[in-house]
Amino acid sequence: MRHKAFSVLEPVVLAGSLLVASGLFHLLWMWFTNAEWSGPLSPRKPGLFGVSGGLTIWSIAWGVKQCRPYRYDRLFARLMAGSLFAEVGLITLQYWRGVPSHFNRSTTFDFYIEITMMVLIFLVTLGVAWLCSRSFRLVRMPRARSIAIRAGLGLLLISCGLGFMTTVLGEVNLERGRSPEIWGRAGVLKFPHGAALHAIQTLPMVAALLQWLRVSHAGVIVLQVAASHVFFLGYAIWQTLGGRSRSDIDIVGGVLLLVSLTLLLIPCAMIGYNWLARNSQTRSTA
Repeated sequence: MRHKAFSVLEPVVLAGSLLVASGLFHLLWMWFTNAEWSGPLSPRKPGLFGVSGGLTIWSIAWGVKQCRPYRYDRLFARLMAGSLFAEVGLITLQYWRGVPSHFNRSTTFDFYIEITMMVLIFLVTLGVAWLCSRSFRLVRMPRARSIAIRAGLGLLLISCGLGFMTTVLGEVNLERGRSPEIWGRAGVLKFPHGAALHAIQTLPMVAALLQWLRVSHAGVIVLQVAASHVFFLGYAIWQTLGGRSRSDIDIVGGVLLLVSLTLLLIPCAMIGYNWLARNSQTRSTA
């Protein structure tokens, strides 16, 4: 008999797996066909959205199981998975139709597709907000993991909000006759949206690695990695709103990036040291 928790989330896990598989297919398709990486008609869009959406579905399903049980958990997880699956599906559909998936209202059909995608991602954002509130009532777990879940969900919610900001600024650009993807001279509008989007995966992975290595003060280290995400997000916002590309770094952007890297390198060094110590101990007792 299959485990009950797995049977509850099985369709959700399947939806995430299909999106990841679709994303990898489109990235391989781009490589084999030598397609352009940039541009609204690049297979990069269904590729990255597929992998990102699938990972997010998996993380939401996992996050639900870390919270205190709620009677509508199954329905919530399936609604979130269905909304993300449908949104990425529409993006993929538009790619194979040979038309942009965003900021495209050239036909009535394209207009309704864009509106539908906005509604779906709005529903996902509401769901993430609700899951954030529930993360303050987690099941019993190590402190490092609880910090990772709360910080990861919080950064995911902020990233969703920045996605809507990207849409608003893109609309402003369209009204001015400019590209909806570039702000100012060279600011990449999608950069802040994706800068900390996957902290919900990286932070729990760091917490799990620290637990496996039995590193002391694991909660402090996870907080440092979360702070690194926050400073990198600040760097992305500063660069974009200042109309600068990712590599056109001024003093403020340089400080934000340096602090982010420093906060990340310190935990990496500690993890590396504990990894070497663990392997040395294993060889000495073999």
